Amino acid sequence: MSSVAMKNHNVSALQDARQRTLALVEDLNDEQMIGPRLDIVNPLRWEIGHVAWFQEYWVLRHLCGRKPILAHGDALYDSAKVAHDTRWDLPLPTKSETIAYMTTVIDEISRQFGDIEGRSTDASYFLALALFHEDMHGEAITYTRQTLAHPAPRLTITDDGHNQEVVQDVTGDAFVPGGPFIAGNTNAHGFVFDNEQQPFEVRVEPFSISRTATTNGEFARFVEDGGYRRRELWSDEGWRWRESTRATRPVYWSLAYGGWWRRTFDQIVRLEKHAPVLHVNWYEAEAYCR
Repeated sequence: MSSVAMKNHNVSALQDARQRTLALVEDLNDEQMIGPRLDIVNPLRWEIGHVAWFQEYWVLRHLCGRKPILAHGDALYDSAKVAHDTRWDLPLPTKSETIAYMTTVIDEISRQFGDIEGRSTDASYFLALALFHEDMHGEAITYTRQTLAHPAPRLTITDDGHNQEVVQDVTGDAFVPGGPFIAGNTNAHGFVFDNEQQPFEVRVEPFSISRTATTNGEFARFVEDGGYRRRELWSDEGWRWRESTRATRPVYWSLAYGGWWRRTFDQIVRLEKHAPVLHVNWYEAEAYCR
């Protein structure tokens, strides 16, 4: 793809990502957009403002030399300087004011790169960086809604008849023979993040890996077999976590009416036996594997 086509594609993708970000918070009020102070999430009003600030900073200001749109934007939204625990205490704009700022930023980017002939190929990089960053925060907004038990986001999903659960019993492991492997990347292969290493060779020992993701049904058997009580399955750090949290099952699971249920956003649904297990941490996964 040419650099011109890539820039046009990235601008269009940025606009699409912005529509999705706004859809993810459309039904939430200003109070919900702040929420409780937790280590594992951000206040959503800060999060969506940060997404727009990141794009303004790297695309409009760094790449295009523009002046800041918000006089105090850096003091509010620079995640490298604004500590996580302080984000609930900031004088954040209202939700509507934040969305107006987001709209201004994406409109300015669209205008700036509507006619991009002769521009530096740096534009492709920073437009892609802004896109991937917004996509990442789209995931964060979604898991924040799950964490806080908000309703599922109102995203438009076209049902083409292929969304029905297809149950296929696939068992056993796939054997990977091992050998040399090139890790890392260069910009010769397209976009790379600035913290990715240059290519280097590593040797991978032969190993086997399950042909499918661990299912809810498989993990339920681990729970029912006393997996959370069996000290020998847990690392020292994992056992300390389990004892401190008193965990006996995955965080959103519950046992009722003779079966397993799980919370998905604000709804309680029967555990889907064949679906991949969700919301287990490293310690739980490690104990299951042992």
